[in-house]
Amino acid sequence: MALLPLLLIVLFWSQHTRYFTLNTPDAEPHPEQQRVSVLSYNVRVFNSYKHLHVDDPRLPERELEWVANHPADILCLQEFYHDKSDKQYNTKKRIGTSKGKEFYIGKALVNHVGAEFGMAIFSRYPIVHKGSVKFDRPTKNQVIFVDVKLPNKDTLRVYNMHLESMSIEEKEVAQAVESEAAFKTKGRGIARRLKGGFIARSHQVQRLIEHLQESPHPVLICGDLNDVPSSYTYQQLRRHLDNAFEEGGSGFGFTYNGKLPLRIDNQFFSPTMQLLRFDVLKHISFSDHFPLESTYVLEKRPEEEAIEE
Repeated sequence: MALLPLLLIVLFWSQHTRYFTLNTPDAEPHPEQQRVSVLSYNVRVFNSYKHLHVDDPRLPERELEWVANHPADILCLQEFYHDKSDKQYNTKKRIGTSKGKEFYIGKALVNHVGAEFGMAIFSRYPIVHKGSVKFDRPTKNQVIFVDVKLPNKDTLRVYNMHLESMSIEEKEVAQAVESEAAFKTKGRGIARRLKGGFIARSHQVQRLIEHLQESPHPVLICGDLNDVPSSYTYQQLRRHLDNAFEEGGSGFGFTYNGKLPLRIDNQFFSPTMQLLRFDVLKHISFSDHFPLESTYVLEKRPEEEAIEE
C-alpha cells in the first residue's frame, strides 16, 4: 500500500516540481561570464488609489522607494503607474532617469489627467530595440519587450507580460461556497469568467511564442501569467523555455499575496542561459503580488567557443 503513493509521485514528478521544489544553489560562474540581475513585480499601480492605502497612508511611498532603490540590472513592472504632474508618482524619473536607467513603457490607458497605466521595463544597460507583441483580440493586457546590450557585447531580449486576468476576487469565491444556492448563482458567473480568461490567454500565449521564436537573442520572459502551473498557458511556455522557480526555487513558491495559494507570477528563460539564483520575496508585501528576484548568466554559444579555440 505504501508503494502506491510513491509510484504516483514518481510518475507525475514533472507536475509536482511545478508546485514544490527543493533546489540548491549552483556553482559560481566563471568571473568573465556576464551576470544579469532581474526584478519582476506586479506593483498594483503603486497603491495610488486611496482604497488601496487607507490603512497605511505611507504604503505608496514605501513601495515606490523600495522599487526605485532596488539594485537589479533590469526591472519588469506590471500594473505600472506614472503621473508626470505628481512628484510622488513621477515614476519614470524616480525609477528611471534619476537612477541612470533607460526604460520602455507600454501604455494600456491614459486617464483624463494624463496619468499612464500599463507595463514598464527599466534597464541599467542600453536598450537597442523595443516593441510589443500584437494580440489578435482587443484587450488592455500587454506583452512588451526590449533588447538590452550587455557590457560583454551580448544582447538579451527581455519580455514583460501581463496576460488576461481571471477577473475574480477572493470574496467572490468565498461567497460562492457559502451555500448550495450561492454556488448555483455565483458559481456560474465565476465559471463563465474563468472560461473567458482561459480562451483569451491561450490566444495571447500563442502570439508570444510566435514572437519569441523569431528572436535572434536569448530570451527572458517575466511577469504576471494570471494562470497556474498546470494550465495550458504555462505548459506552452514551458515547452520552449525553462522556468526559474522549477530550476532554482525552493518550497511552494506562491506569488499571490492573498488567501488563495497561487503561483501566477513567473520568469521563463532560454535553455542557453544559466540561472544562478531565484527567490520569491514574501517579506515584501506592498502589493497583492510578491516580487520575484533572480540572477542569470548568458552562457557562451558553441560558435563563440569554437572561435576562441
